[in-house]
Amino acid sequence: MNLTQGNFAERLNVTRQAVSRWETGETTPTIDTLKTMVDLFRVDICSLLGTVCQSCTMKIVAIDDLGTNSDNSINADYCKDCFAAGNLLPVTFDEMINGYEEYFDNPTPEGKEKFKQQLATLKRWRKGE
Repeated sequence: MNLTQGNFAERLNVTRQAVSRWETGETTPTIDTLKTMVDLFRVDICSLLGTVCQSCTMKIVAIDDLGTNSDNSINADYCKDCFAAGNLLPVTFDEMINGYEEYFDNPTPEGKEKFKQQLATLKRWRKGE
């Protein structure tokens, strides 16, 4: 929208420094600020955030789908079912895969394998992280 950090901050009623910290990933906006961004700038929440939970692959389509950090700020990486109050759902990679049948109407062995491959690419399950 060709806005400076200052112009963007002014429209959201926050400081330019807050916008700068969001851009660098140092902090994240509050849920209320994200809702204001969506309404004010008429953007889809998916354009502001990643589109899937980095633990379970759930599509993040609404702000209320987001997980929360221990300070109750949003966590844009995970859904509310996988991450709440700063804690990941205590589940192993194998338990997540074995839960595949519960979440899909007509699970197939091929679909389960595809799900396993997709999970392995997510932030929570990537090796070495």
